[in-house]
Amino acid sequence: MRCALSLVLADVPTTIGGIFLLIIILFSICLYFLPSFIAFRRQKSNKIPIFVLNLFLGWSLIGWVVSLVWSLSQEQHQVVIQQNFQAGAVPPIPARPVVDQQGEA
Repeated sequence: MRCALSLVLADVPTTIGGIFLLIIILFSICLYFLPSFIAFRRQKSNKIPIFVLNLFLGWSLIGWVVSLVWSLSQEQHQVVIQQNFQAGAVPPIPARPVVDQQGEA
């Protein structure tokens, strides 16, 4: 049984058909791993999980789209605020607005 691509390339000389087939295979591999290429190019912090998802579930359209969206998403950086107090010192208390007897600030 012959595949459809071999039927199309039956009339083409062997070397040209082989080169054409090689180009199609390389293009397909690049397209398949496009989400991984994007993740590594953008230096994502989770590029290895994106690659693993792409490698094992990229064959399904859903896995490929999820890995593509994940590789294109923005990084969520956490902001950590640290205040240092001296030992034995009382932390400053925020000032309260002064309220007059009529209840206005």
